[in-house]
Amino acid sequence: MKKSPLWLAVLSALAVQSAFTATSVSAAVATPEKTTGIVTRDLLAQSDLVFSGKVASVEFKDSADGLPHTFVTYDVDQVISGRPDGSQVTLRFLGGRQQKGEVVRYLEVSETPEFQVGDTDVLFASKNNSSICPLAKCTSGRFRNLDGVLASDDGRAIIEKPDSSYAISAAVIAKDTEEKREVGHGANALASVAREPVSPVVPAAAVKAEQFIADLREQAKEVASVRADTPVFVSASIKDEFKSAAMAPEAAPADAAPNLLRRVTTPTDFDRWEEDVVRKNSGNPVL
Repeated sequence: MKKSPLWLAVLSALAVQSAFTATSVSAAVATPEKTTGIVTRDLLAQSDLVFSGKVASVEFKDSADGLPHTFVTYDVDQVISGRPDGSQVTLRFLGGRQQKGEVVRYLEVSETPEFQVGDTDVLFASKNNSSICPLAKCTSGRFRNLDGVLASDDGRAIIEKPDSSYAISAAVIAKDTEEKREVGHGANALASVAREPVSPVVPAAAVKAEQFIADLREQAKEVASVRADTPVFVSASIKDEFKSAAMAPEAAPADAAPNLLRRVTTPTDFDRWEEDVVRKNSGNPVL
């Protein structure tokens, strides 16, 4: 059927109106920004030391088991909770760079932070020298200070919610350097350029690092009041020989019933085979 110019004009007007209506409806039902809540009291309760500091060095060393580890040393700025053993704190992470002769390998452990010299962070350190990741809830135990604005390990802005609690927003305000020279926890250890905010738009509810630290100090007093004592936090030493925490069986809870089957402390034949193969493969997990 041949359509007249008038009929075509009506159809065009209807199409424009429909598009406008759809846009209006979409805007009206737009979902709120997704956030991830942060329970700082839980992080404090699980931590042996909470402090702010700046990364002074990132170094690598193999364990006696042949697995590469990353030693991250911080110059301590402020101690929020706990007792450090000096003005610097060194944390030991499973993974990083391994070099034997001209052969260079990397062990990258998922859900574990990456560091570079110059990073400024607030850290909830826990079980240093005896765990794969010496931070409370691992990446959740690291908050980055980006020009005074607080961000999560992956660079998303921390915001304050209407109920005064903290949450991780969807707004990414930082990114890693474009070219990674290393893989693993020291991914940017050789890069001298610090990470800079990439988004000019910082959420209005973004939390300042100093505000976060001041709040943590008050909460730490409450947590400390229920603790029996505060032992000195022992830094990792790259000069010492050590065995990887990945190869150590996890101890069962002290209050566990003695007759319960404790699978975590009884490795299977496959576990023993896998550990043996990793050792023979010079710590390389890619078999």
